[in-house]
Amino acid sequence: MKTSPFLRLLSLALGTALLGGCAHLGNAGSAPLPPAPVWAGTPPAETLKPKSGQDPKGTVSKSGGRGDVYIPEYVVWPAAKPGAPIVIVCPGGGYGGLAEQHEGVEVARRLNALGSAAVVLRYRVPRRDPLKPWIVPVMDARRTLELVREHAAEWNADPKKVGILGFSAGGNLAARVAYSPAEADAARPDFAVMIYPAYLFEKDKPDSILREGPDGVVPPPGTKPIPAFFAHSADDGYPAEGSMALAAKLKSMGGSAEVHVWAKGGHGWGASERCLAAKRWTDVLGEWMIDRGLLKQP
Repeated sequence: MKTSPFLRLLSLALGTALLGGCAHLGNAGSAPLPPAPVWAGTPPAETLKPKSGQDPKGTVSKSGGRGDVYIPEYVVWPAAKPGAPIVIVCPGGGYGGLAEQHEGVEVARRLNALGSAAVVLRYRVPRRDPLKPWIVPVMDARRTLELVREHAAEWNADPKKVGILGFSAGGNLAARVAYSPAEADAARPDFAVMIYPAYLFEKDKPDSILREGPDGVVPPPGTKPIPAFFAHSADDGYPAEGSMALAAKLKSMGGSAEVHVWAKGGHGWGASERCLAAKRWTDVLGEWMIDRGLLKQP
């Protein structure tokens, strides 16, 4: 079977580090708003209870990670100017916790600097279902999507430019909210950004295949996928081939997908100074958002 030019291009990217990066900064947004609850009452499908005296909104470690979330919340970082895109940010953590600083707060700061509003989602962790850990987080994310569209204008954002962005397990969550065939009529974001997404493949091996069907990440037949942006490292234990395969699948269904694979970086770099990928990916994302008409040229 012949390899398509699209896949050949992505394969070549696996061996090279991206040297570009626009390094442009827009106007910084306002300070973040106070946390707000995702659900007005008791969250649906809850099977766990906090221990006596435990804060149901989560426990925070010395490193800033958040765990044991029973009442999911979101934190809004408004844009500086009206009409901006707004991005729901889903930190990673294996569906067991949330890397809320370098995959949440710092990401929101960078998005604000690009001119975008951001919403950091503290979805429920740890896993409620060991085999399908995404079920409750997907509920939280979809409800957040509804709230963001409803209140976008209050945060200087355009309700028709709502994206979802996630890291690792949060990238898996973003993919499910954007593309999963489960609940086909559910609201979808307008674009999706997946940074080293995990669990896209049946097994975490480069030669595995995408998860399909009701519990998978492949859109249902006959739908045109929303635009996608991927960033990954070639030496990540959760293989970059997963991002490449999903991008190729979305493209084959009439969608648009852009993939950036750095040669080195490993997993979990987020918005940090840890490696070239960590330093550059938001600049490249900003260029993609300008190209898609989501951001204005600075």
